[in-house]
Amino acid sequence: MAGYLFIMVSGEKLLEANKDKLTAYGTSKVYDRNGNLMGELSIQKSDPVKIDDVPDLLKAAFIATEDRRFNEHNGVDIWSIGRAAVKDIMARSMVEGGSTITQQLAKNIFLTRDKTFFRKATEVSIALALERNHTKDEILEMYLNRINFGGPYYGIKAASQRYFGKSNLNDLKLWEMATLAAMPKGPSKYNPLKNPELSKERRAVVLNLMRDQGYISAQEAEKAKKVDYKYKPPATQQKYTAFIDYVMDEAEQKWGLTADDLNIGGYQIYTTMDANAQQAMEAEFNNPANFEKGADDAIIQGSMVIINQHTGGIVALMGGREYERGGFNRAIDSRRQPGSALKPIAVYAPALETGNYTKNSRLSNRKQCFGNYCPNNLHGYSETVSMQEAIQRSENIPAVWLLNQIGVKTGYNFVQNIGIKATEDDKNLSLALGGNEQGDQYV
Repeated sequence: MAGYLFIMVSGEKLLEANKDKLTAYGTSKVYDRNGNLMGELSIQKSDPVKIDDVPDLLKAAFIATEDRRFNEHNGVDIWSIGRAAVKDIMARSMVEGGSTITQQLAKNIFLTRDKTFFRKATEVSIALALERNHTKDEILEMYLNRINFGGPYYGIKAASQRYFGKSNLNDLKLWEMATLAAMPKGPSKYNPLKNPELSKERRAVVLNLMRDQGYISAQEAEKAKKVDYKYKPPATQQKYTAFIDYVMDEAEQKWGLTADDLNIGGYQIYTTMDANAQQAMEAEFNNPANFEKGADDAIIQGSMVIINQHTGGIVALMGGREYERGGFNRAIDSRRQPGSALKPIAVYAPALETGNYTKNSRLSNRKQCFGNYCPNNLHGYSETVSMQEAIQRSENIPAVWLLNQIGVKTGYNFVQNIGIKATEDDKNLSLALGGNEQGDQYV
């Protein structure tokens, strides 16, 4: 009884003290390697929406996914907590929260970062106080206006504008509602701009929950599962965007921080970025003259990374042309063969190490086959070409010819020794061009 009264009283006091708070620590700041401020992880919010302006089906999507007994419990779902407690005890750590929508709102208001049983008890006390002082509609309204939807975007309206270009929530289609409801579990992981396939998979889970709980029919669920996400937000000019996104991803993965933690946790984040190199790279990517014109005015994309060869730190990074915050970062999210970028690593560096070749060595540049392998040049052919010119023009024939001369094993071992993962299937002449006969990807 004493514990119950303590929770009741402390919850009321904490709610009163924190009811007007959204942030407690200010924005986090990111610095370059010289300690210069690169930018702040600012919050992007829209005007709050009234619960009456939220479609019933959109409410249902969040309730079905986040808290199916939302309209039945008093802020704490004993069944969910019991299930979570069993899993926590079995794992001997806090692996599952069992939080209701009201508890999630309480956590956002109180803004504590630690994942302890004390913090959980505090969260419960605030949730109970919220339920005593507010209606279910008011709680759901506050929740939808405060929740994080990836990167700096907070609130259902801001998310709708960001990911679908729609300010009126009533214009959202079922699959779009399910996409938004899929995000709270992992705002970065299930971001449709950044990870469209994972977002689609999670959307299907949401739709199944809505179907199982009677909000939609099986036919509606199946139809909404099949839609591919193709929306592209309007381009905006932002500095260091791709690099900052990379920093946030690493902080989430390495330190277990959430996007919410990073945006409003008041962290000071120091990086290896060189502002001069990053600015120069961004200027070149913003110059259309550096890129070919695509068919039907399509943008020819690209990405680039500069790494400090002494420390392995990333000096500059571009995730693509017209890159948007939280978008698909081609420098780190793409999983493709490295192509010609591997020529200096798999061929020219190990050849120079043998002592038998220099930058002025003449390499064969005739059109030829190597057994059944017949690579082609993009810039034509000649009898020979210097190693320096072959590298500058990224010719294919000289690279394959030279790898054949020094031996595939030599190039393969060099690649392995510097930390690039390759398999026995990669041990062939196509290694010179950054691919393999099976079309697999390097890591």
